[in-house]
Amino acid sequence: MAVERSGAERVEPLACGRDAADVWDHAEAGVLDEHELTCPHCMRAHADHDRLGGLVARMAAEPLRPPPSVLEQVMGAVVADLRPHELLALGPDAWLGRPTAEAALRHVVDTMDGLRARRCRIEQVRAPDGSGEDPAAVWVRVTVAARFGVDLASVTARVRQMMISAGDRTLGVPIAGVDILVEDLWEEPE
Repeated sequence: MAVERSGAERVEPLACGRDAADVWDHAEAGVLDEHELTCPHCMRAHADHDRLGGLVARMAAEPLRPPPSVLEQVMGAVVADLRPHELLALGPDAWLGRPTAEAALRHVVDTMDGLRARRCRIEQVRAPDGSGEDPAAVWVRVTVAARFGVDLASVTARVRQMMISAGDRTLGVPIAGVDILVEDLWEEPE
């Protein structure tokens, strides 16, 4: 089947003046003319067509072998979508996604000079019988990296105060406690 080609798609003709795409189309349809059957340039184009067709046919016949990790990646994405999001109760009819709350508290640490947040985990503390304040208080565990030379006792005390304030002000939940683990140090380049 011949395909119309615009001027921009047109390629240089063969040395004999024929368009290689026309020769390929004629070969595909089995209607090569006398010139195309005897011209060395057209015969070479026809041979290229046959080689390419054979290569494509061999590749199409090969069974598909997806990498072993594909199934694991797909199942991980499906399970992540189906997993209920962990929520913090903010009141009788209000919830906040735990990852969002954790990101907000990590941001508090990142605004401090000399500290960078690594991980943050929030646990809502409820009495075993479900009684207590509404919303229930949360306990925060955060790991940080500190710049070498910073006063760790002072900066972690300040982080604790800022997180408690952000819990009330930004998240709307009281923070019962903050555990801070300094797990790494970095040094500013000179």
